[in-house]
Amino acid sequence: MHIIMKKISVVVVMLIINLIPCIAQKITKGSLSVLKNEKQLNFVCNFNNCIIDKKPAVYKIQEEGENWEKGVSEITLRFGEGLSKKVHTLIVGQFPEVKYTLVYNIDNIDDDEDCKGNMVLKDTQTGEIIAEIEKANGSAGMFGSFFNLLGDAFENLGKSIGKLIK
Repeated sequence: MHIIMKKISVVVVMLIINLIPCIAQKITKGSLSVLKNEKQLNFVCNFNNCIIDKKPAVYKIQEEGENWEKGVSEITLRFGEGLSKKVHTLIVGQFPEVKYTLVYNIDNIDDDEDCKGNMVLKDTQTGEIIAEIEKANGSAGMFGSFFNLLGDAFENLGKSIGKLIK
């Protein structure tokens, strides 16, 4: 009985840890309602001011080399997969010709590949800011490579953002 209680406690703690980032997202300006009838959304990851494992992102980009672009493409897909679980009609990807662009300004990716930052929804043509989201944080999984874990974080973040669109 004692072992079962320990296992249940671990599961509850893991659920709480994974839900905390989902609760944190907050729209501070505008609304995401313009996305309700859209079919595609351009998604851009901005690593310019990002710290990865306590170092500027440029070090991780250099370390990953040719794999960096492929990895960013993969995490973009994972964000889209998470978002589409909540908003089934919206396809997320690298679509620079569509009406709206969601920019994820990543501030920090910690040792566990959890990501923290903010998001800005813009009109792609004019650059006008439609909405701003603070504390756009995603929680990573437990095991895997850098991009696999980061993909988990992006998928969780996509689910959270999808909830804000509904």
